[in-house]
Amino acid sequence: MRSLRLLLAVVLLAVTPLAAQAGVGSELSEKGSFGFSLGAMRWFADEDAAEWQGHPVQIRLIGKAVFRYRANLDWVVSVETGFGWNSYAESDDLVTWVIPTTVGLERRVGELWGATTYLAGGAGFYVWGRRRDGDYLRDPVTFKALHATDPGLYVGLTAESPLTQYVTVTAQTSLHFIYSAHADDFEGELGGSDLFADLRLGVNYYFSPYEGLIWGESDEQ
Repeated sequence: MRSLRLLLAVVLLAVTPLAAQAGVGSELSEKGSFGFSLGAMRWFADEDAAEWQGHPVQIRLIGKAVFRYRANLDWVVSVETGFGWNSYAESDDLVTWVIPTTVGLERRVGELWGATTYLAGGAGFYVWGRRRDGDYLRDPVTFKALHATDPGLYVGLTAESPLTQYVTVTAQTSLHFIYSAHADDFEGELGGSDLFADLRLGVNYYFSPYEGLIWGESDEQ
C-alpha cells in the first residue's frame, strides 16, 4: 500500500495550489472534452487476482483516455478506456491486466479546495488476462487461456478544477466490480468475480460541439 499512499500524496500536492481558484462553472456547460489520466491500480478480488501462490499483488500503473461531455452545471457524461496491470511480489514477469471501457454519469455534489466534486457511477466491459513473459497462462482444470471479456459496474469520486479557461485538471478514484460471466471456463483459477480500485490524475481540454476547438476569448468575438 506504500505506492498508493505515495500517489495520494502526489494528488494532494497537485490539487492544493488550485485551492484559491473557483470550481468549474457554467461556462463549460454543453461542451465536450478530450483528455487522459494516469495513476495506479490494485486488484482486491477475486482471491487469485489479489495474490499469486501466497505472494501479494503489487500496485502498478493504469492509464486512460477520457471523453467528458458537460450537459449542464450539475451533470457530466464520461466515457473512458485504458489499460492497467498488477504484478506479484516474487514474479515480476507475471501480470494480471485489464482494459476497462466504461460509460458513466457524474453528479455534482459540491466544492472542495477550489475543485468541483462529483459522485460517479456507470457500467462497461472489461477485457482481462494473466500473462507471463507475454504468453497467456492457462486454467489448470479446463486448460483454457486466462483471458476474457466480462461486464462490470463502477462507482467513484471526481474532483475537477480549471487550469485555464478551457483546460481542467482532475483527480479521480473509482472502484470497479467485474462480473464473472466466464466462470465455467476458469474452474481452477480466476473464475470468480473481480474487484479493483484505481487513483488517477488527469488533464482535459474542452471544446464546443457546435463551434469546434476554442482557443480563447478572441474566438468568441
